[in-house]
Amino acid sequence: MSFVGLHVHSDYSLLDGASQLSQLVNKAEELGMPALALTDHGVMYGAVELLKTCKGRKVKPIIGNEMYVIDGRLSDPPDKKKRIKKYHQVTLAKNTQGYRNLTKLTSASHLQGMRGKGIFARPCIDKDLLVQYHEGLITTSACLGGEVPQAILQGQYDAARAAAQWYKNVFGDDYYIEIQDHGSREDRIVNVELVRIAEELNIEIIATNDSHYISCYDVEAHDALLCILTGKRVTDEKRLRYSGTEYLKSADEMRLLFRDHLPEDVIERAIATTLEVAAKIEPYDILSPPRPLDYPVPIGYNDDDYMAKVARDGLVDRFKCGSYDNISGEYQERLEYEIKMMQEMGFASYFLVVWDYIKFARDNNIPVGPGRGSAAGSLVAYAMAITNIDPVHHGLLFERFLNPERKSMPDIDTDFCISRREEVIDYVTQKYGNDRVAQIITFNRMTSKAVLRDVGRVLDIPLKEVDFMAKKIPTMRGKPAKLKVMISEDSPDPEFSKRYIDDMTVPNSDPPITYRRWIDMAMRIEGTNKSAGVHAAGVVISAEPLDQLVPLQRNADGAVITQYYMEDVEAMGLLKMDFLGLKNLTMIQKTVELIEEYRGEKIDPDGLDMQNLDTYKLLAKGDLEGVFQVESSGMRQIVRDLKPSNLEDISSILALYRPGPLDAGLIPKFINRKHGRERIEYEHPKLETILNETYGILCYQEQIMKIAQDLAGYSLGQADLLRRCMGKKKPDEMAKYQETFVGGAVDRGVDPKTAQNLWDQMVKFAEYCFNKSHSTAYGYVTFQTAYLKANYPVEYMAALLTVNSSNQDKVQKYIANCQSMDITVELPDINRSGEDFTPLQDRILFGLSAVRNVGEGAIGQIIAVRNSSGPFKSLADFCDRVDGAVRNRRVLEAMVHCGALDKLEPQANRRQMAEDLPLILDWAQSRAKDRDSGQGNLFDLTGGGSTAPKQDSNTFESAPKAPAVVDYSPQERLKREKELLGFYVSDHPLKAVQRSSWVLAPVNVADMGDYVDYKGTVSAIVMLPEVKPIITKKGDAMAIVILEDLSGQVDGVVFPKAFARIGGYIQPDARLMVWGKVDRRDEQCQFIIDDAEPVEAVRMVMVELDAGIAKDIQEQQRLKTVLQDSQGDLDQAKVPVVAIIHGQQRRQFVRLGAQFRVQNPEITVQALLERNFQARVSVLVSE
Repeated sequence: MSFVGLHVHSDYSLLDGASQLSQLVNKAEELGMPALALTDHGVMYGAVELLKTCKGRKVKPIIGNEMYVIDGRLSDPPDKKKRIKKYHQVTLAKNTQGYRNLTKLTSASHLQGMRGKGIFARPCIDKDLLVQYHEGLITTSACLGGEVPQAILQGQYDAARAAAQWYKNVFGDDYYIEIQDHGSREDRIVNVELVRIAEELNIEIIATNDSHYISCYDVEAHDALLCILTGKRVTDEKRLRYSGTEYLKSADEMRLLFRDHLPEDVIERAIATTLEVAAKIEPYDILSPPRPLDYPVPIGYNDDDYMAKVARDGLVDRFKCGSYDNISGEYQERLEYEIKMMQEMGFASYFLVVWDYIKFARDNNIPVGPGRGSAAGSLVAYAMAITNIDPVHHGLLFERFLNPERKSMPDIDTDFCISRREEVIDYVTQKYGNDRVAQIITFNRMTSKAVLRDVGRVLDIPLKEVDFMAKKIPTMRGKPAKLKVMISEDSPDPEFSKRYIDDMTVPNSDPPITYRRWIDMAMRIEGTNKSAGVHAAGVVISAEPLDQLVPLQRNADGAVITQYYMEDVEAMGLLKMDFLGLKNLTMIQKTVELIEEYRGEKIDPDGLDMQNLDTYKLLAKGDLEGVFQVESSGMRQIVRDLKPSNLEDISSILALYRPGPLDAGLIPKFINRKHGRERIEYEHPKLETILNETYGILCYQEQIMKIAQDLAGYSLGQADLLRRCMGKKKPDEMAKYQETFVGGAVDRGVDPKTAQNLWDQMVKFAEYCFNKSHSTAYGYVTFQTAYLKANYPVEYMAALLTVNSSNQDKVQKYIANCQSMDITVELPDINRSGEDFTPLQDRILFGLSAVRNVGEGAIGQIIAVRNSSGPFKSLADFCDRVDGAVRNRRVLEAMVHCGALDKLEPQANRRQMAEDLPLILDWAQSRAKDRDSGQGNLFDLTGGGSTAPKQDSNTFESAPKAPAVVDYSPQERLKREKELLGFYVSDHPLKAVQRSSWVLAPVNVADMGDYVDYKGTVSAIVMLPEVKPIITKKGDAMAIVILEDLSGQVDGVVFPKAFARIGGYIQPDARLMVWGKVDRRDEQCQFIIDDAEPVEAVRMVMVELDAGIAKDIQEQQRLKTVLQDSQGDLDQAKVPVVAIIHGQQRRQFVRLGAQFRVQNPEITVQALLERNFQARVSVLVSE
């Protein structure tokens, strides 16, 4: 006889389940289980995945939920003094109606029934809901946490019997008594009484094992998960523990249970009854082809007619041609073809839904992106203003978006202004109903690095060792290598695998733990679900109430989200839309608004001059900080080398700047071919029209499709299937396509060898090729941002700073970029600054919102008073004209110390203003009281009240002042500025060495990320705004620091060995030249300081050369020889050598490579002088 697990948890029980569904189903099949129930805690996360996993297998899926039923009603007002009892309740869906009711109950438990806080929060239902939605459901008495077992444990047999009777009355023969034996005394007490109740009430009994992991070998791994969940360590005495028996058991293992307290016939019957329960389960009819969403079209139209009308009218509007008949034949033919395809495929309503919410966004001035993904290849999408890229002009293919030969739902992703995206979601929710729109859940799985760290923590392994091992795991394309790979013979880090294979003990582990135990435990739970989140873009829209189809819950912000992730939502046929928030659209809009406000010019970002020379000059110069998709240092260099001259160049480089093409060396080829340094050859003349825009390089998926069409006679639909096949590289399918492609090409006059070569090239480059529609649309955003930066730099940088104001590193980087553009970023000014960064001719003022301790209300009042009655004349005038929201000491001190009030006092003496402030505040508050009481004074009666100050400077001379004091020191002023603004603005401690520091240390803090894999030593000139001394367990001193330069900040660490040498220099606000390496910690850059020297002590060797000598190979070799001979100890060689090359017009400074650094500059200079080179020792900071 077999057995069916009817009480089973997966990793969707989030840190209380170590079983992934594929493993569970495999194990169930291995154990001969004909079915398997999934009963995760309070959720249905894995229901659809279970159906898909069981498809074609010998295991019938049973969808369930271990729910929580409260003692009382959900509608009862909460009583903080009374602890609400929450009983476990295993609930299974018997059929499709049961699934719908289980979905209803699960949704209600999350949307209306959440009880408790933090990790103790539980989604609850009440018995009224069970009665209302009982149809099609099977329920059991559950584990020891169930209502019936709990009453038994409390000695209340009659209450237990009454509870069982209630469930039997509601569910009839679909209610079962559940017995479990995990070895506890409580199990034995409860089981005996449960059997008695079952016999008295004629209720069938089922035997279950509360399974939380696959096998008995997973006990430790699951225990580690519990520790991760509760924040405990394995060695902690007082913590949640399981018995170690909660795994998926076979029928034979189940028969060994219960024997010491129940009769054998009862046990056998309880096991057999699990099969009877499984037999009741009918197939669930919930997976579905796309479910159409009825768009409310005007009377007299159906979906097809109205979509066609909107598209045709939209194209007329695009071309401003008055009539559809005036549109060119090429566009009419393409549009009618697309309309026909969409109507035949049943997608008209889908397009109307998308058109409607994008129209809402545009009508409400919410920025919308030009397009995203393959949708930009549709002329219908362009005509309906869903996208803003003309696919005919740019050679984009409709079949890459919708393939008539492979029907699947269209997928239109849309970028919206990030700050107003929620408005579009709200509109859709209101239009289609709160019960029919939800965002989509995501699950965060435990990657190798994360799980190694988590398990290391719960095992109390020293942090240093956890860091050391985690950092050895390489990350490729955003994904860390799996632990199974790390311990294999082909491990990317042999030391990692050696420590595992040799079963070495982790140093300083207490109690001693081996690497093998640690890694095995981590490997067992690698890939399990850790937490749930919200998809960055996904929104589902349904034609019927969602809670009948998909279980729902709320996210941390209270928004309703599905319990199924995106692929499962789509498997149910639901309409999924992607509403993405793109910060660059917000920035473009902000720039356009600032241009109109400060220049009086109206700019249409969708109608820019694509031949604008200043834009291409900016791109060629590489001044690309803040320019969409091209601001990384690697991309800046590529764009600088490429010197794009059109949108096609920009789009192509976006497509090529990815790991595959980079590894294949395609970008240098592309650049060399553009500039004529490499010859362009085509295998066949027909390829020239397809590949000429990418200089003969196969760059786009659409190019593969066109080659198949033009050379081998494929339809574009067939060509899209070929493209998909090449991407998947399935041998059997590839062989068929190869035969038809080569044969079709030969039939059309292509030489067989050429046809085969073409096929081989297409296969080789298919994995690198990118979607041209997406690249073109995003290339346009790149052009928009570059255009605005090139032509309106002050407004653009002000918008860039505003949009990124919450990211301190970016703001610092962009301020540094402003300085390189000769744009001065100034302190906030009470009379000129707006709320955000404010452009002013060739300057940008900090916005008032940047000042800490100054809230929105105060800023709004300051600007309103200033606009209504003119600029503030003095500190006294300011205090007199604003009210209590602003007239408080904290706000005013912040304004004084950040420099916002400097212009109100002739000497800008901030200390004097700070001393005056208490006196002036008392004076202003007294005047305000007088005005409120109607008393007034002579000043008020003569027309100088608080809203209309006199224009002469003597207006507020009567205001009290403190005795004269000397202003703060420059260092103190700077320190207070930074405390309030987060940045050094009026000056910077490193500004004095900025111009010369690049010669010695060319690496900016903002670019540290580019040096993560750099094997050599990285040097930088920085200051240390924060230093945190640490004493290790061994008693050694080290430090965690923050390094800062004018471009930004980065975390740093000085380990004990280095700290023993340079610890004296590691002080707050120290200015240092540092040497070390860059690595990643938890996906963040970290600089490991190996050596440091105060900037005042930094020296360099300067060698002066004439241009002719500098180019002379023999002289170059002679210089190298002298430097190498006088280098000294290589490990101690830190002093750089800089050549000053004198040309006819100017001098050029060239830093020689790190291999020419020297130990003793005086010895090196002496050696150079003896060999007739002009040389000297120079310092970075002069006295």
